[in-house]
Amino acid sequence: MVADPADCAPCPYVAVGTWWQTRRECCADGVHRPTVAGIHAGPDGAYSIALSGGYEDDVDWGECFTYTGEGGRDLKGTTAQPKNLRTAPQSRDQQLTRGNLALSRNVETRTPVRVIRGYKLRSPYAPEQGYRYDGLYWVEKYWLCSGQSGFLVYKYAMKRCEDQAPPPWKDVSGDEALLSDGAAATKRSADEDSGAEQGDGPAAARPNGASRADGDSD
Repeated sequence: MVADPADCAPCPYVAVGTWWQTRRECCADGVHRPTVAGIHAGPDGAYSIALSGGYEDDVDWGECFTYTGEGGRDLKGTTAQPKNLRTAPQSRDQQLTRGNLALSRNVETRTPVRVIRGYKLRSPYAPEQGYRYDGLYWVEKYWLCSGQSGFLVYKYAMKRCEDQAPPPWKDVSGDEALLSDGAAATKRSADEDSGAEQGDGPAAARPNGASRADGDSD
């Protein structure tokens, strides 16, 4: 049996630490349905997210991390630069629609999401190969801010839920030393970025509190 991909409860048939060679295998087990997109969205919120290094603003500390929303990249490509779902540069502001909107609803409903990490994620907590289920995480808050590209991006503060199997990664020391200079700077400024007053619209660069859409991959 497989997990219900539209059920945010703990996966009864998939243990924390389960590993897959490909995203398709993960999809087949119901843990993260999209094979490219980073957010699996539903009408009332998101069910799961995948961290695979697709966005430069993602910062990972294992038990918690900041996650960058979907969109804002030109994925059409040209003859000289064909469509590339993973490396297209940020070229416009993100919007609070589709996957971004769904993930924001998890803040309001206090519904956790399943998290998988992929080998392309630049993090000491990522698997060396394939994709791994790391358990349930709360979406603590979200906010709109200027990303490393200079365009506005949505960020989500994620925190691992208690009362579940322990995380599958080995102990990591000196986290900040293992992050890039840009990621370390983002870590130091994360609380400042998310400390503004609450806003109520997609244009508000303030915290609040349907997959990364159109082929956006994580």
